[in-house]
Amino acid sequence: MVGREYIELLAPAREAEHGIEAIKYGADAVYIGGPAFSARSAAGNSLEDIARLVEFAHIYNARIYVALNTILTDEELAEAEKLVWALYKIGVDALIIQDYGLLRANLPPIALHASTQMDNRDLDKVKFWEKCGFEQVVLARETDIKSMAHIASHTNVRLESFIHGALCVSYSGQCYMSQRMLGRSANRGECGQPCRMKYSLYDADGKTIAKDKYLLSLKDFSAEKHLAEMIKAGVSTFKIEGRLKDITYVKTTVAYYRRVIDEFLIKNKVFHRMSYGISRYGFEPNLHKIFNRGLTTYNLSGKREKMANIYTPKSMGEFVGTTSFQKGSTLQIKLADKITLANGDGFCYVDKNGDLIGFRANRAQGNNIDLPAGIRVQPDAKLFRNYDIRYESAVTNDICSRQIDAQIVLEETTDGFALEITDATGDNAKMSFASQKNLAQNPQMANDNIIKTLKKTGGTPFRVTDVKIDTQNPYFFAMSTLNEWRRNLINALISNKLSAWKREPRLPMEEKLDFPSNTTDYRLNVHNSQAKKFIEQCGIDNPAWSYEREPRQKAELMRCKYCMRYELGICLKHHATEAAKYKQPLKLVGSDGTEYALAFDCNKCEMAVIGDIKKQ
Repeated sequence: MVGREYIELLAPAREAEHGIEAIKYGADAVYIGGPAFSARSAAGNSLEDIARLVEFAHIYNARIYVALNTILTDEELAEAEKLVWALYKIGVDALIIQDYGLLRANLPPIALHASTQMDNRDLDKVKFWEKCGFEQVVLARETDIKSMAHIASHTNVRLESFIHGALCVSYSGQCYMSQRMLGRSANRGECGQPCRMKYSLYDADGKTIAKDKYLLSLKDFSAEKHLAEMIKAGVSTFKIEGRLKDITYVKTTVAYYRRVIDEFLIKNKVFHRMSYGISRYGFEPNLHKIFNRGLTTYNLSGKREKMANIYTPKSMGEFVGTTSFQKGSTLQIKLADKITLANGDGFCYVDKNGDLIGFRANRAQGNNIDLPAGIRVQPDAKLFRNYDIRYESAVTNDICSRQIDAQIVLEETTDGFALEITDATGDNAKMSFASQKNLAQNPQMANDNIIKTLKKTGGTPFRVTDVKIDTQNPYFFAMSTLNEWRRNLINALISNKLSAWKREPRLPMEEKLDFPSNTTDYRLNVHNSQAKKFIEQCGIDNPAWSYEREPRQKAELMRCKYCMRYELGICLKHHATEAAKYKQPLKLVGSDGTEYALAFDCNKCEMAVIGDIKKQ
């Protein structure tokens, strides 16, 4: 198993092309959905496309992880087993799984990663997965840096943490809201995102606290400011969320965090990058210009902060300024520093009623924009740009190259010449070519042409930084000959690199396992007979079936590190005066009129959403 000193930037991919671009822009690994059983049912990919992505990645020592992180029925388990063998045969490096039943399946020796859906929130759970032979464990998003360090100091398994993207308001794998409301299981890859819907909040007397707001919708996560702390705490893989996001999002996030990680690695030589090659691109990555609901560091510091965007589940973008006044269709703006506007930019603001209003600017000139008909913006409104037309064009049209430095040696042989290429990873290839030996009339010019031609590796994974000519005499070569030799040599190097690739092996499972929980209820997510047998073998008698298989009355549908009382300024501890205005307990009501009870654990600073079985 690769040690924690090797730092990995892990990027999402909706499709193979997105994965290839992610690697070009600096990702050390890519996670992608397979043909089935991915936690994003809308992001499936064929085996042929994944194989193409695997081959591209391995040239750079980058890895491909396939998400197979849904809970499975007994019938699906057999199908999933066949799929795993197919993924293994095409060279996939690891599987990200949730279902315990796969641990009893006949799987190839492929590395396993414990999905965040497995509720990896404490040391005991991580130690258990290590004993089960997992190579990597994806920590719960709620894990703070202090807890990361504690877990790392008592385990050897590689630890993976999210660093950017959308946040689940509930502990991952422990959310049953979508199943309860829509009959669509988040644990089976069909989340209907009830957390991005409108709700109202009432106290025990029916007094309105909040009306028709997105009360469960969190801002997006950004760990940029804490990344160095996370590495030093023992996290080795840094995961960008977003398997349904567009290519602008992928390019921007990968390029941005690649730069942040590399700056850390330059200053801390004990840590190393996982893959090889330098990415060169032509735009300045900006996290505020891509999809975001506002950014939060969530629970990383262990300190409570405002973390929701109750006005919209859609992208807010970047803050551009404050509105001054509107005259006719022209809106004047007090622009923030370094902000320039363009025709076709998209904007949004929260109006005096607390509703988000969005529009496209017909024309922008200086700090004035022309509004579409019917749009009236109040003074002193905070204006955000959620579509930057110039940035979008720059990123979309940008062409990135990622190349590994290499050297070429030209040697003379008995019947011609030989070329040898060695790259920065130590991989090499050597080819001999039968050829006439034509003495050069102008040795200096001939050698310059040789060097120039052999360095023409644009569009390949390699950048030739040095060419050594080791011949008895100066020779002349036709450019077409050298071009052909160089192409064949580089193809040989690629072939050698792919042939030499070795996957991390599946680690052995200990014979004696004790499941680290006394919980035997539906939150174990036991959905098939093999999963049930595995849990029983680990010391839990007769574990309950999953909520999806057997819905419960008065079930805890969510458990959240996010606290609605704190967010709204009525926390019993921090906002006692305001909290006293409302009688407990509080009640959450959906737009369809469904009522949910809220329970608060102030000692843990957690909130639970509780609901009954949906009436048919």
